[in-house]
Amino acid sequence: MKKLVIIGDSAFAEIAFEYFKYDSDYEPVGFAVEKEFLSKTQLFGLPVVPLENLEEEFPSAEHEVFIAITYTALNKLRERLFGQLKSRGYKLASYISSQAFVWRNVKVGV
Repeated sequence: MKKLVIIGDSAFAEIAFEYFKYDSDYEPVGFAVEKEFLSKTQLFGLPVVPLENLEEEFPSAEHEVFIAITYTALNKLRERLFGQLKSRGYKLASYISSQAFVWRNVKVGV
């Protein structure tokens, strides 16, 4: 199982947790939000840490991330977080339902 940190702590992050936990080869191990938006220390029994300290708790060599942020401001926030996390060495996870039909010649994540 690959270790996963979900970026966000909203209802969308809660849904992402369920999908990854029960329908993927990822094991969610925590959540992260920008320090100014940190309002809880745990979600589903897992730690919620400041995004600014992500490497201390969840090193990029051992963890992937999923940005569970809605399309606020035409995806500008998601785009900023994507660039920031990528530059910090994190691989970004994708989720495709095991129930989805995917053509045999499709390459996911390319």
